[in-house]
Amino acid sequence: MKKNILALCDTEREYVSHFMDYLHRPSVMENFPFEVRVYTDGKSLERIGKGEEAVFLLIAQSLYERRDGWEASHILVLAEDMAGPPEVPWIGKYQPMEAVVRRIIELSVQTGILPPASGPGRAGSLKLIGIYSPVGRCLQTTFSFTLGQLLARNHKVLYLNFECFSGLGRMLRREFRADLSDLIYFIHNKDGRFPYRLEGMAQKVCGMDFVPPVFSCMDLMKIEKEEWLTLLDELESCGMYEYILLDLTESVQGLFELLKRCSQIYTIVKEDGFAEAKQEHYEELLRCMELEEILSKTRKCRLPIFRTLPAELENLTHGELAGAVGKLIREDLGDGGKKRGNGRTGEGVSKDSGKCPGGITGND
Repeated sequence: MKKNILALCDTEREYVSHFMDYLHRPSVMENFPFEVRVYTDGKSLERIGKGEEAVFLLIAQSLYERRDGWEASHILVLAEDMAGPPEVPWIGKYQPMEAVVRRIIELSVQTGILPPASGPGRAGSLKLIGIYSPVGRCLQTTFSFTLGQLLARNHKVLYLNFECFSGLGRMLRREFRADLSDLIYFIHNKDGRFPYRLEGMAQKVCGMDFVPPVFSCMDLMKIEKEEWLTLLDELESCGMYEYILLDLTESVQGLFELLKRCSQIYTIVKEDGFAEAKQEHYEELLRCMELEEILSKTRKCRLPIFRTLPAELENLTHGELAGAVGKLIREDLGDGGKKRGNGRTGEGVSKDSGKCPGGITGND
């Protein structure tokens, strides 16, 4: 299918080169829905108004302010000052390229530029990994982030966080324009543009994609079980990811239904009396509800204390924790993160003596 044309107009050749290098990354090129044409001076820009047509114009603020004789259906200005022109959408020019591309996709979806999308043909190959523990402050999110970033070295991975107060914005030093509740809203549109909306919303950490968690705990608890299950169906049908990690809590409706959908579940356990009592209560409830299938897919991980732990979420692919989780990936998912055969047949819940290797200091 012929792609719409995006014209990139900027006299700063280094910036243009950096932008095009980013677009040519395989993970970006695969899903970027525009053909890009580059204009590096005002004179070449005039061709847009003389027969060359651009549906979307990404233009430096200095060029936009002296525009003459050209037009485009939609414009995004790369603001070089503290603020862009008030009459058109703009973004700071020196934002990360990921943010600029995300804004392009976001505007294209809002304005209806993009046609209904088709997935890249991997539908049916998605593997869901659930991470859930009834024990609080057990490093579940740190474990999940490490697992996701290590898998992302060889696979397309999406991480979803279901905490009421995740703190990820502060931990990653980012501001989020949209979050998981917006993605839930989009699944009701059924306009065929879900993959574009997801692409425009997803952010990256060390190669792993994530959708910002729901900002309001009230909004999180209002999202119904059926909506979460529909979201998983949409994610599978669009075929963009090989692994999706669900960092789950009791705040999400349909917790057990989501765990049933997972092919692998990790539960972090602790040795103190209250933690053991909570874990026993959780397992007893699953048996009473005849949900032994959740137990059969669960591996319990007891994490001893590590000497050190990376202070930032972007650095979790190095150190003792990464080594421990990497070993876990090889044991459960095979070398390089690929599942071996039909999994660990008949293994079920690991015994307490079968510890997940390694440990950690601090808390989530």
